[in-house]
Amino acid sequence: MTPTPADVQRLTDADTARALRQNVAFLTLFVAPHSPSEIAVSAGMAANLAHHHARKLAGLGLLLEVRREGGRVFYQLAAREFRVPWTVLPPVDPEGGEVLTLRRITDNFQRAYERSFLPLGSEDEEAVIGFSNAPGEAEVPPKLTSRPLESHPSHLEALTLRLTPERYRKLVGDLSQLLKAAAADGLKDQGQVCTLAVLASRGALDGQGEFVGRTSHTTSSFLGAD
Repeated sequence: MTPTPADVQRLTDADTARALRQNVAFLTLFVAPHSPSEIAVSAGMAANLAHHHARKLAGLGLLLEVRREGGRVFYQLAAREFRVPWTVLPPVDPEGGEVLTLRRITDNFQRAYERSFLPLGSEDEEAVIGFSNAPGEAEVPPKLTSRPLESHPSHLEALTLRLTPERYRKLVGDLSQLLKAAAADGLKDQGQVCTLAVLASRGALDGQGEFVGRTSHTTSSFLGAD
């Protein structure tokens, strides 16, 4: 009988949970059944290494062996959604929790920023850091007027301001909904792989002292003109 992926799988083993967080990109290639040889190029590894990796993840229960054809083994994700209790893998685990995700976001953005920045040469572009002590909405820094040189230019934007708990939760929820809508659009689009992230936390960026002003708005963007 062919194994069937579960809708939801709850992980109770720290090593399995850590492997999940460390191999998201590789596991994504097995949403549908595939042989490791088929996805090796997309995974950026040799076929034998892809097979070894898939067998290891199958041994941990993250992949299912769904069939064999002509000597090839086909694997598929064991579930479409995995849930990891914080008691199993705390978010602060540097090798598998949210700390790892933040490090990967930072590393990925740095590479993207360099791709966007290096072609500019002597172009007169600027990062913008603005402050306001006036009531009302924060002023958005001006948009760049030149056209972007990189196909998917990097964009960094951070806003520090005062919010009530209720307004904070609503604003973060609204941003999260935008990502959900983007995910639905992305399934239809066969363009470049991109990462969009929403970070929200209490406190100012420098983490020092009391934030006296009403707002500070930082952008370092290469989106450019439409």
